[in-house]
Amino acid sequence: MTTDLHLSGPTVTLFGVRDLLDAALSDELGRRGCSTHAVTTRTGWLTSVTNAIVRIDTVPGEHAMADLASRDVAPTHVVVVSATSDDDNLRARFDELCRRCGDHHDVSMIWHSPLGLRTGDGDAVPMIRPTDLASAIADEIGHQEAWTSAPSFSTQTYAPGRHRGHS
Repeated sequence: MTTDLHLSGPTVTLFGVRDLLDAALSDELGRRGCSTHAVTTRTGWLTSVTNAIVRIDTVPGEHAMADLASRDVAPTHVVVVSATSDDDNLRARFDELCRRCGDHHDVSMIWHSPLGLRTGDGDAVPMIRPTDLASAIADEIGHQEAWTSAPSFSTQTYAPGRHRGHS
């Protein structure tokens, strides 16, 4: 994990679980000059956070977003990440939570297929690799760095080879 606070980019707080995706995110952000700070326990939102990646489908991530939605803190750039789910109630709960946070913060939601699994019915659809997804998430952090407008919420579905599919 990158811990050098003298890098040119921002410090990005990562609420997750230290799996392959979290490791790929730390590596990718480090290559881009950012420092990372990992939160892997159920601590809630940290008031010092200005840029965050929240893995909402993890206990630390969901707890952080719920806490952010319930508190009055300075505007924050948040990229929320989750594997897609067949559970309509879970998807609706995550979507509603992100929209509430978008009332005061810059929130981008990225849905992705489960890592390491092929999507679709045939072999023509590539497997989602943690490094590729990490690159797309880091791109979104970079887009948010230029944020100067009102709070917002956007959502997109990550597909290999395609970025910025907002809806």
